[in-house]
Amino acid sequence: MHIQELADAMGISKNNAKRFSKDLDNLLNEGIVIKLKHKGYILNDNTDLLIGNVSFLRSGAAFVNDRKRNREVFVAKFDTYTAFPNDKVLVRINRNTKSRVQSKTPEGKIIRVLERKTQTVVGTLKTLRKIHYVEPLRSGIGHDILVEDRKKIRNGNRVLVKIVEWDDVRINPIGEIIEDIGPADNPALDTLTIIKDYNLPDEFPPNALEEARSSEVAFSPKSNRLDLRKDFIFTIDPETAKDFDDAISIEKLTHGQFLLGVHIADVSHFVKPGSGLDKEALKRSTSIYFTDKVIPMLPEQLSNGVCSLQEKKDRFTFSVFMELDSNGNVQNVKFNEAIIRSEIRLTYEQAQDIIYRNKEKSTDKENYSKRLVHKIKDLHNITQKIRKNRFRDGSLNMDIPEVRFNIGDDGRIIDVNPVVHNESHQLIEECMLLANEQVCKFLSLKNVPHLYRIHEEPDPEKLAELEESFLIAGINVGNLTYKNNLCDLLAAIAKMPQAHAWNISVLRSMKRALYSPKQLGHYGLGKLDYTHFTSPIRRYPDLITHRILKAVLNNKKKVYSKNHLVELADHCSERERNASEAERDLNDMKIMKFFQDQLKSGNLIGYKAIIVDVKNFGVFLDIPTVNAFGMIHVSMLKDDCYDFNPKKKQLKGRRSGFVLEIGSSLDVIVAKVVPEKRFLDFVPA
Repeated sequence: MHIQELADAMGISKNNAKRFSKDLDNLLNEGIVIKLKHKGYILNDNTDLLIGNVSFLRSGAAFVNDRKRNREVFVAKFDTYTAFPNDKVLVRINRNTKSRVQSKTPEGKIIRVLERKTQTVVGTLKTLRKIHYVEPLRSGIGHDILVEDRKKIRNGNRVLVKIVEWDDVRINPIGEIIEDIGPADNPALDTLTIIKDYNLPDEFPPNALEEARSSEVAFSPKSNRLDLRKDFIFTIDPETAKDFDDAISIEKLTHGQFLLGVHIADVSHFVKPGSGLDKEALKRSTSIYFTDKVIPMLPEQLSNGVCSLQEKKDRFTFSVFMELDSNGNVQNVKFNEAIIRSEIRLTYEQAQDIIYRNKEKSTDKENYSKRLVHKIKDLHNITQKIRKNRFRDGSLNMDIPEVRFNIGDDGRIIDVNPVVHNESHQLIEECMLLANEQVCKFLSLKNVPHLYRIHEEPDPEKLAELEESFLIAGINVGNLTYKNNLCDLLAAIAKMPQAHAWNISVLRSMKRALYSPKQLGHYGLGKLDYTHFTSPIRRYPDLITHRILKAVLNNKKKVYSKNHLVELADHCSERERNASEAERDLNDMKIMKFFQDQLKSGNLIGYKAIIVDVKNFGVFLDIPTVNAFGMIHVSMLKDDCYDFNPKKKQLKGRRSGFVLEIGSSLDVIVAKVVPEKRFLDFVPA
């Protein structure tokens, strides 16, 4: 029915016509009603249509998510119509064909772009037979953008292009160059390129900065805030950290029990709902950590200033006190708004040396007080028990090595260092996980609407595929839909030389963690109740949790409605994914140039690579020491002729009998780099 037919059928008077039209628009935005081509309206539930935001894979295929109804559709590369990343689209679900993805996810076809959320794209300017076009930087965008005027910009420069027109998938999109970023081969421009490509905010609006500058810690003894300034409280953070949003205290009680205090920066005291600071923090939703730059969620005056729990300075916190028995089980929990004064700031390295003190592994030369040493050792002992309990209760124990790039002034990688994750990191990790869980449990018991951090169970088809890959390798894993079997598998592969490759395979079978107002549980952590509370300086969902908890403790009305939480969960999940993709893309750009420089100089470095997948045309590799991913094409295996065994997922040499399979390791050097396509080709060293 058309809008007038609907109004007549429902008895809507002319006086209410505008209100009716507005309500109908709201239903359209929520995806409850869909507008058809002939401008009639139909209920979504009566169709094979779905409205959602599109996210692209590097292959050019995509997923469309309708998070309000917890539905997702896979879209093949040739069925994405004229959509760009994050666009709001209308998808027709194909019920008759089997999905190309091995899961319950249905397959569909994008038939309309409802809202163009990606207005600009960054790419490399090129010319072919007097036709100027821009090759997009993001590999998921599979169409070059035609530009009429190159504005005297040199070929090979990176440019920012505004999308002017793209209504027909049979022709290329039309764009207009609005900014010349600079030469594509200049690594000093990489971070700026990613900021422009993902439309990331690089400056705070004046009103937000003014609010931040006027913020101060003004404590009144008459307030309900608990004064903990005489308590022994300390922080443990990376050496380069400036935003200290968590501090710890621990006290011995009777009968081997402990009182563990987790003190989190009270950002909600400074960032009020609806303020300029709040609007900008919500817009960003998360801090973004690039290799050479941080884009913070909050201005420096807050993130590195009055909110940061700096040593010897009065700071407001939201504190969680947990009484633990001698085995690390929580007996009682209490929450307080507080003021603290951190006694000492420790780095992870210093905390680790205290843990190792009096052992051969220790390099400790610092003269720490006996009080601090005892507290760190008590904290270490109790958190190791908490950690053991967590894995016993079904938390997945996965170890994926991380690296940190050291970037020079010219934007190039100077060196790559492994990120150490030892007992001092585990100590803080367990405290934060426990505090997040206890806050969530409290709010759930109070039946208060809030945001959960959810991680849904993997699709059974994905687990069956994972199970098959292990069976091919001769590893009997049992039915992986039973979580105990998966936990046993992770414990077994941790002792294998191929642990890294297998852990990546397991990780790829998992779903992405999200925010939701629904209690769907966290599969990876093995927890039913889990939220984000401990990092409000860098994550907006944590700030939401602070506000809700504070309102409950002060017997105030609800801060957020359920519908509002649905919108916030969707927005924060999308911004988190966007930040993650931006960070990953910048790392990829740096790695590409790192290997390009090796090829140009002829100074090729050998790396130990792990095979993570085998195809008939070659093997895919992961190089953990530099966080690089690439492949060796069969044409590069010149020592023998290799046959592909699809059942065993192997390439086997005819003469030598040498086998290349998932989990195998081999030494490689780089052979070819295609930065635009993010391709790295290697050869055996």
